[in-house]
Amino acid sequence: MSDRDREVEEMLSWIREIVSFGVRRPGYPADLETERWLAARFEEAGLADVRLEPVPVNRWRPSRTELVFPGDGAWLDCCAVPYTAWTRPTGVRAPIVFAGDGAPEELDDLDIEGKAVVVEARFGDLPAGQLRAAARFAVDVEDTIPDGSLHAATFLIENFDAYYASLERGAAAFIGVLADMPIDGCDFWVPYDGYLKDLPAVWVGREDGTQLRRRDGAEVVLTSVGSCDEVDSHNVVGVVPGRGDEHIILTCHHDAPWASAVEDASGLAVLLALARRFAREPRALERSLVFVASSGHFHGGVGNRVFVERHREDLVPRTVAAIGVEHIAEEAVGDERGGYRLTGLPEMRALFVDAGQRLVDLLRECVERHGLDRTLALPATVFGPEPPCDAAPFFTAGIPSVCHISGPLYLFDPHDTVDKVRVPDLPRVTNLVDDLVRGIDGLSAAELEEGMQRRRGDPPPEAPRWFRPPP
Repeated sequence: MSDRDREVEEMLSWIREIVSFGVRRPGYPADLETERWLAARFEEAGLADVRLEPVPVNRWRPSRTELVFPGDGAWLDCCAVPYTAWTRPTGVRAPIVFAGDGAPEELDDLDIEGKAVVVEARFGDLPAGQLRAAARFAVDVEDTIPDGSLHAATFLIENFDAYYASLERGAAAFIGVLADMPIDGCDFWVPYDGYLKDLPAVWVGREDGTQLRRRDGAEVVLTSVGSCDEVDSHNVVGVVPGRGDEHIILTCHHDAPWASAVEDASGLAVLLALARRFAREPRALERSLVFVASSGHFHGGVGNRVFVERHREDLVPRTVAAIGVEHIAEEAVGDERGGYRLTGLPEMRALFVDAGQRLVDLLRECVERHGLDRTLALPATVFGPEPPCDAAPFFTAGIPSVCHISGPLYLFDPHDTVDKVRVPDLPRVTNLVDDLVRGIDGLSAAELEEGMQRRRGDPPPEAPRWFRPPP
């Protein structure tokens, strides 16, 4: 077996072990276990100054979620909407009012006070053609990136404001129909902003939308009970010392909505492989490498925000670049039978970048050298004030940054299993980042910052749509 094959096998074993811990939501026992496991792997690899830096999170854990029609005893599968309010143990009993997409004009025409408001959730779109037109460069050898839409952006519910509007108008509960999901089922972990909300709410699968519409006016009992407490999760940090006093940050988050493989055990496997490689040659680089396995991505991306704030006066001013790695993913589509089908292609990946042309040129060389097909290098602000990735706080801090990420359809449901990891791309992404680090180490801080859109010390932008606080 070649060294490359051995490395890939070890990366897969890490992914399987992380998945085996269970559901890794922020502060859950499996996520805390993952933190300890990562710290042990960093120490085993030979990293210096390995530490757990606390990140407070709301540990929100549903225990019973039910949707029952008392008139005939019928029930629907449902999943609590993350970070929404609990009901009393006997639930909330209220008549259903169907509100379509929940547009303001629809809600204004309805009497929803004391009702269970039903809204069809609408996802945003990943407009591949528009993104390609905006890209700094594209690598698409077989021309498989479509000119139109790639697929739904399941991280972005365009009409979630209907939840807050229902709360404001005195609704008793909120029922969201996952009308745009490519598969059947109600298990879905969005929004993941970390903000505690005041109205009980559940998701139901697309297959139950017709029944809810037909039962408009019928009474339903919605029960959503669980616990919520504030606990410390942790950023897991380790260092490979360099010769000078500047730094390059390498990061990936460790929490996840389920026992997820692509999100982001796959990125952690790349981070660990890089830690092992670079720890074998301490002080070989001019810059120190700071590895951050961050917490709380599914809590509004809080982990790296806390890291930047905690180190604003010491480490951040001497950080010349940051590199994020997320989601080494197979592409999947709905199979028209309520499940997923793998297409055999890698999920289209974004390399979000805010840096000068020197770093963009270096990035393109690395992508082409390592055969990372279906890649778009996108401006960091193409989706809004921050890129939709866990490394966003480094972009916002004005640090020259690159983040590898993809957005497959299954990231937020339990179908994110080991078979969805794009195994041939594990070494390719690892080698890409390895070469990128070494290339960055040969560029001055001034060269890296030339041409950046966002500068150090700029005022903070508004929160992105996917992490926006309640109104």
